[in-house]
Amino acid sequence: MVIGAQELTLRPSGVRWTVPPHAAERADAASSGMMDRGELRCLAAAALAFPWSGAEIVVEIGTYAGETACFVAETLAEEGHDAVVLSIDPFERVSGTRWNPQGKYRRYQRAVRSRGLEQRCLPLIAYSQDAAPAVPSRIGLLIVDGNHELESVRRDLELYAPKVVPGGIVFMDDYTETYPGVTTATNEFVRTHDAFELLHQSYFAILQKS
Repeated sequence: MVIGAQELTLRPSGVRWTVPPHAAERADAASSGMMDRGELRCLAAAALAFPWSGAEIVVEIGTYAGETACFVAETLAEEGHDAVVLSIDPFERVSGTRWNPQGKYRRYQRAVRSRGLEQRCLPLIAYSQDAAPAVPSRIGLLIVDGNHELESVRRDLELYAPKVVPGGIVFMDDYTETYPGVTTATNEFVRTHDAFELLHQSYFAILQKS
């Protein structure tokens, strides 16, 4: 293990992943009400656990202001991976609610430009169900953090999880009692799709495609 790296043990699977020191530091610095340091560290480990070949992409459903997209792009770049992060969000085309905040396109642009990630972080301004036909079936990491209503989460999983390549990771944000649509849809999906294993379950969930 790299000196200073953190080893994570996922529950209930017992799978162990490693967070490199710089990714852990970045997670601590980027911690917010959207994703705290613990979740970001697990997201970094998930991104690096997939064996990127150069053909796969990251797909993020729901980006808000782009901070998570930038975090993932920087984490991958630091380890020599060139994967593009495609963020799907209607931004100001939809009105926000208490549980589904409106994306901020200008803030997304500022976040990406300030880090020099214009070639790595690409926005697709659309509703996720409309964007699905345009997204290739070569997703290495899928982050689901869009509309948190039950039918929307179900639809996102049904449309995008089949596009995840074998060994790919699905990262479900907001897997909590506050968002029953996320927990119910995730649990249903795992029960009915044998190709996906539940690796981790806390206030977020991580699945892996066999």
